[in-house]
Amino acid sequence: MNLSLSRFFESTPATNLDTCDREPVHMIGMIQKGTGLLVLDPADGRIVGVSENLHEILGKPADALLGAGIGVLSEDIAEQLAELADSPHISHEILDAQFEADGAIYDVVTHAHAGRRFVEFIRNEAPSASLVRKRMRRCGSACSQIMGALTFEEAMQVAANAVRDLTGMSRVKVYRFLPDWSGATIAESRDDRMVPMLGMHFPDTDIPKQVRELMTIVPYRFVGSVQDENVPIRALAGHAGELDMTWSMGRAVSVMHTAYLRNIGASSSFSCSLMDKGKLWGLIACHHVEEAIVPSDSWALAQEIGTALMLRYDQAQRTETADMISQLRRIESNFAAELRQTGDVEDVIKTLVPVLQKFLRADGFAFQYGLNLHTSGETPPPEFIRDLIRWTKDNLTGEDQFQTISLQSIYPDSVPYKDVACGVLVQPIVVHRVCQLIWFRGPITQKVTWAGRPDAKMVADEKTGVTLGPRTSFDKWVNEHNDQSLPWEEAELQAAREIFQEFLDIISSQLLLKEENSSLRRFAHMAAHDLKAPLRGISSALQWMEEDEADPASVEEHRHLAAQQAKKLQRLTESLLELAVLQEQKPKMVTVDLGELAQQAVELLGHDIAAAGADVQIGGLPSCVAAPDLLIRVFLNLIGNALKYGRSADRALRIAVTSEEDGSWHRILIEDNGPGIPPQYAEQIFEPSQRLVTDDKAEGSGFGLSICAEIAKLHLGRIYADKTFEAGARFVLELPKAQPQ
Repeated sequence: MNLSLSRFFESTPATNLDTCDREPVHMIGMIQKGTGLLVLDPADGRIVGVSENLHEILGKPADALLGAGIGVLSEDIAEQLAELADSPHISHEILDAQFEADGAIYDVVTHAHAGRRFVEFIRNEAPSASLVRKRMRRCGSACSQIMGALTFEEAMQVAANAVRDLTGMSRVKVYRFLPDWSGATIAESRDDRMVPMLGMHFPDTDIPKQVRELMTIVPYRFVGSVQDENVPIRALAGHAGELDMTWSMGRAVSVMHTAYLRNIGASSSFSCSLMDKGKLWGLIACHHVEEAIVPSDSWALAQEIGTALMLRYDQAQRTETADMISQLRRIESNFAAELRQTGDVEDVIKTLVPVLQKFLRADGFAFQYGLNLHTSGETPPPEFIRDLIRWTKDNLTGEDQFQTISLQSIYPDSVPYKDVACGVLVQPIVVHRVCQLIWFRGPITQKVTWAGRPDAKMVADEKTGVTLGPRTSFDKWVNEHNDQSLPWEEAELQAAREIFQEFLDIISSQLLLKEENSSLRRFAHMAAHDLKAPLRGISSALQWMEEDEADPASVEEHRHLAAQQAKKLQRLTESLLELAVLQEQKPKMVTVDLGELAQQAVELLGHDIAAAGADVQIGGLPSCVAAPDLLIRVFLNLIGNALKYGRSADRALRIAVTSEEDGSWHRILIEDNGPGIPPQYAEQIFEPSQRLVTDDKAEGSGFGLSICAEIAKLHLGRIYADKTFEAGARFVLELPKAQPQ
């Protein structure tokens, strides 16, 4: 758990933060009026910091307290603090002591954090023990009603009413964060002194990033007054370093926040975080038309109501998810039976894909296994889907799935496909290989009611002169847009995770077997076809030699022809064997310098380079995890092809090997200034035994690029001819920066 807001600033680059996000609100060094503060050094128990107003509460001047032990204030408090000294948890403990000053009662609240013991004095305007018991009874009753509510909407309203009753605040909102961290009021309880905000949306800038982070650390927070009448903290000499007040309840707040509260008509506030599975889901936000501090004995009660509400939310989500999983299992059972009956995995997939599309209310669906891609409904082109899968691998950021309701806003290449791929859910499933299940949703037209224009210009607060991010107007403003899809509900996301892996395992096994059988048939057909021609040539030459045995010159000519065909046969058999071995190989991967491998290939091709009069340049290439012998073969094939096919009578041949970075991929570029490759043949040339040049003077078996493709596949990468390159031929070898185990 992140126990200090300092870690947020240490781990978040400043470039990722807006101006409002960068304010270190936990290092403000002051407390709110209506509170007092003592700071102790736990090592020796001395008081090393006091708020300058503490004499008003304790009747002792700051100078008399600094450097002294807590016993000079109260032996009873000293004993209670000693009992807490060994507690490993940060929590707010309410001590059995109260102080009275000018008719006001102050509770004593303490916590230990960042090497300091904080003792806070919080004004309690309703200290009656009977009232505390009454609040506890109402809290218990509200929690029971929340858990027994028929719907989550009903539970939220119970929670809002209960927190308003508990705190006495003028308005209580249940506020939910949306995926882009904007928020909406989804339940509300108020009196007539506050304007309604139910259903209104608020931009993400209203609650800056570091404040949202603080809400995940400390469960509740109060602002007793928005007038910025804050009190400085005086430190003992030698202890004046920055004071981390992350957990201090009386800590003064940013003038940005108090100005925001004034703008919405609030004089004080209280909030309680709502957490779901360890993540900030929303908050219970309370606003009051008068200055007020929620009593310390009510903080935990409000948190208890919030916890009950999130338990009810989790219950609702689990019920909805269980219903979806149950439907999923029925679908799985039906298709498993169909697969047993028909035995044709392709037909089953064709039937299954549209069912999975409708299951998550998607407009389109794609299922990728290996090189196979099956689609249903409205989807982008297959080339884009494959690029999207590669892009999402770089953007999963530790998550087990990728989802968005506005792909075009984070992936510019998707803009042309916004109408079919605005909302995207990508779920990788690891079976025999990694399967990808991708659901697509188009945009929908939505009307959003904002509390003021979210894009309003920044203004300056009249009182402080400080530039404010929040708007001064919170009047209703309706905006219509169509740049988002329907949101992916939690139950849908969980169903995608729980997609029938066992059935996909069966399907992938069948596909793998079918793929291997197809590969074997293709290999046998290819071998029979390609070996037939040189064998026929050798047979014909031998027959001619028998007929012309009396003519030495003719015999020599036919012997030479037979030798040529035998050499071609040898190249073919070697290439066939190499391709077969590669498809079964599990090479040993080590960290290699691709520049050194490319240079070794150039040295091995030195004679051919000199004969072609070529200029070969090796740029700065990265290091990566790879099989060095196999990658040298790739460089040999690609540079060798450029030497064979790139020559031109009117210009000197130039070959360049360079690299560029693309997310989590190394892109190695091998290009020449030769005649290039017609775009219609860019994919065909990677098929075994395919050659664009059929002249026998160009040595080769036609398997070189197929072998390169297999080597790239073994490295979990790919190789392709760049159709957009017009200055010759360019081949692109993409290798992952990190090889998965």
